Amino acid sequence: MEESRKHAILIVAVLCILTLSFLCASPSPAEEIHAQCVYTVSPSGDLTASIKLIPPMIIYQKVRESISNLYLVLRKFASARAATEAVDQKADWDDSGHTMTFSMKFLGAGRNLGDHWEIDIPGGTEFINLDESKKTFFFNETAQAGEMATIRATSRLIAPAEARQLNWDSSRRVVTYVMPPARGASGRSILLLAAGAVLIVLGAGLTAGSFFLKS
Repeated sequence: MEESRKHAILIVAVLCILTLSFLCASPSPAEEIHAQCVYTVSPSGDLTASIKLIPPMIIYQKVRESISNLYLVLRKFASARAATEAVDQKADWDDSGHTMTFSMKFLGAGRNLGDHWEIDIPGGTEFINLDESKKTFFFNETAQAGEMATIRATSRLIAPAEARQLNWDSSRRVVTYVMPPARGASGRSILLLAAGAVLIVLGAGLTAGSFFLKS
């Protein structure tokens, strides 16, 4: 699996480590950073990540004082530095809830294999449940940010509304689903068939005409 595809799913730890790396002093190893993550997959396979990091107030204040622009931590995902293109990157502070919010879109995170789609889920992510009615996979993520903090996240991966046959393949650690044929594809097929029929009729007519002319 490509490393960039892994980052398209499990980026909570990366963001936390990058954020904490701006701190002048490391917090206690006992500190925990909680995160809430929503990964939404488009019909074309692009993945939009929306992440809320909720550290203890003391960590939030240190990061707030150390980072002039929270967007700086997203430079790790710049298109020039990763195989998967990351666009629409945003980062904001929420002082009232001592929360840092990040959002970005990874182009082509889902792979179209013809008869189904796949999204890689890297190690460190624990599958919890699948709600087929909501097209949603639930995961828990846990990671250690060096000696600085423990990261615990609850994550949702939302497949496209049109997706069916959703499945979690634990042996390969991939989410799989099936998408219906594109509407345009069936329309083009009908047009091609119609064009083919017209050509056949015209060809038969020209052949018959030439026969009578020779007669």
